[in-house]
Amino acid sequence: MSKANYAVAEKTTTTWLTPKSIVDLLGPFDLDPCTPQEGMPWRTAKTMLTPADDGLATPWPVEDLVWHNPPYGRGQELWMEKAAEHGNNISLVFARTDTRWAHRFVFGHSNCRAVLFTEGRLKFCNTEGVEGDACPTGSMFVAYGAEAEQRLRKAWENGDIKGHFIAMQRMEVSDF
Repeated sequence: MSKANYAVAEKTTTTWLTPKSIVDLLGPFDLDPCTPQEGMPWRTAKTMLTPADDGLATPWPVEDLVWHNPPYGRGQELWMEKAAEHGNNISLVFARTDTRWAHRFVFGHSNCRAVLFTEGRLKFCNTEGVEGDACPTGSMFVAYGAEAEQRLRKAWENGDIKGHFIAMQRMEVSDF
């Protein structure tokens, strides 16, 4: 790695936060199981679990509406399975429609009520609350449950989140 690239990498974080405006727009939320350990400049939910609390192992009360921006990369399938089984949350993830978790826990799960594919790329914030560059790929919001679908639909209909909203209609699907 060159000295210039090292200097950039040294200042880079792997912790990127959903902008407060998005959380405020879709909230309020009861639980955020994926809050960073340190440096969270705003509240995302009444209860915010850090990695030390282990939001993946901690039960999510079914009555709690959950804000879910899980860690991306390895292990994301476990987070998406938990979100789908919980069935009362809005998840924000990269639009990786080719992944196994997307097919099993978004498009193939009965608790998924809607998906909103963003137009353009979102800009997440660092732990100081400063907006970064646009992320490297598009994002999608996934609504599990009626309340989540209603909030996501309203944000889209009002033009607050631009993109394509797709309500999921369940029909029998066969594997070819």
